[in-house]
Amino acid sequence: MPFIQVVRDLALSVFVGGLAAASWVVPMTDLLYKFHFTAKHILTGDKMNEEFVRLHAHKSGTPSLGGILIWLTVPVVLMILFPHIPFVNATAFIFFIVGFYGFLDGLYDMAVKNNQKLREMSGRFEWKMFKLFVTFLLSIAVACAIVFIAGIESVNIFGYIMPLNTPWGILFISVLALVSMNATDIIDGLDALAAGMYIITLIGFILLVLALPANFALSMNVGMGSIIGIVVGVLFVYLYFNIPPARFFMGAPGAMIFGPFFLLLALYGNIFPAFLVFMTIYFVDFASSAIQLFSIKFFKRRVFKIAPIHHHFESLGWPDYKVVMRFWLFNWGIIFLGILIQLFLNSK
Repeated sequence: MPFIQVVRDLALSVFVGGLAAASWVVPMTDLLYKFHFTAKHILTGDKMNEEFVRLHAHKSGTPSLGGILIWLTVPVVLMILFPHIPFVNATAFIFFIVGFYGFLDGLYDMAVKNNQKLREMSGRFEWKMFKLFVTFLLSIAVACAIVFIAGIESVNIFGYIMPLNTPWGILFISVLALVSMNATDIIDGLDALAAGMYIITLIGFILLVLALPANFALSMNVGMGSIIGIVVGVLFVYLYFNIPPARFFMGAPGAMIFGPFFLLLALYGNIFPAFLVFMTIYFVDFASSAIQLFSIKFFKRRVFKIAPIHHHFESLGWPDYKVVMRFWLFNWGIIFLGILIQLFLNSK
């Protein structure tokens, strides 16, 4: 496909995705408010979330399931525009199942805010481990979609060709999907932070699609840039309504999707090293939360004032917009580093 046509299709797909999301974002927002899908920042009995409530109590009353816009718009548009393409089928499947789980998880979180017993149960280490187990089962479904629907049978990991259509391959993808899913979910904690991070990361993938077109070939008439462009267009509309003060928050229905989607893109394009670099900030944010959880459980002390680490910076006195913009800037640097590393490895 000529380069100019690839760029044209990419630009067109961004507008298509944006128009599709814009066509129903207002009625969706009205429904979120009508059914009171709103965030409430309430102290737990042990006051472990006291610092978080201090920082975010003013945001109570804002709907927290705005990720529905992404969860439903992307797969519907992709299936209408690009039917019968294995990669698109895998993408739609992942968006549907991960988004649905995230929606249920978001509903449960709202129930927790209104029930003292549920709040106490949800704060327990054992409950967090149970949720981790459930999301691992979800990640196995993601891995099966990547291998058996998208048809990705192997990946080049720094020169080692690893088969993926084996039990060990499925386990490998499942663990990656689990960590990535939680990492992109956890970073959704400040107005505009997550959506901006996702857009920057997707632009990194787009640049690699342009640089390595043979790696991402789909069909004669459909380019990978068009698929990613649809997602970026939807995110643009979401971000418009999430700029402070946010009209709604993303929540798990949208945030959990992006880790598996980034993984699918990386495995399909055989750019696993770039994926590891691209995910650096997400992994650091996720690791900070895990470290805090285990430190409190086993050592009865905090490593950070509040976790994940983007809230730690808030607690140090940084305005949330400063945290967001600096995370965006660092992510740009990480993305360009990942591109350089991948292109260097491909040239060897």
